[in-house]
Amino acid sequence: MLKTFVLSGLFAVIFSSFAFAGDLNAAFDSLKNLGTNFEPDGAVCEELEKVRLGQIYPADKFLISGDIEYSTGKETIGELDTVVIDRSTGKVVLLGEVKCWKNMEDGLMKAKSQMLRFFWNLEKHPNSLRFTSYGDTNITAAQVPLNTPFYTVGPQGSVAQGATFELNLTLKETQHLRMMLLKCQQNGECPSPQY
Repeated sequence: MLKTFVLSGLFAVIFSSFAFAGDLNAAFDSLKNLGTNFEPDGAVCEELEKVRLGQIYPADKFLISGDIEYSTGKETIGELDTVVIDRSTGKVVLLGEVKCWKNMEDGLMKAKSQMLRFFWNLEKHPNSLRFTSYGDTNITAAQVPLNTPFYTVGPQGSVAQGATFELNLTLKETQHLRMMLLKCQQNGECPSPQY
């Protein structure tokens, strides 16, 4: 049987703090130099979540990544939005699904089904599971314990709808931030993604 964990209350209190506290300009400043492709709707929320994780997991001890696709050697089965890896052990210590959807209830159902699908494949096909990263993060199934905690996160207000955590920006603010970042890249004022 798969073991899934919801993060403890103490950790939730620590995890809920967020540097931007609804400040769109501070959020923009934190993302503008990443050179990330912000065309996909969820990219801004995923990058904001990585920044938030970075406040909790120091970079010298943990690697924070995301956009890691997994397959069993054929076509892609799914993608992991956020992954935290302990640098000393190489083990994945936390997995997250980020959903900035208008209908957060549907987003959470999708996020939970994605995590269940991932853990099912990890348990059933550990030897054939392959991971592909858009960055330079390489992991194997052996690095992901079956009891790895996972969580869900969405825009402000999503905890009341069942998310584990929420960003301190509303959905409308994350959409506006996305437009600011795309315009900045289009005008050549921010680095564009390298394909």
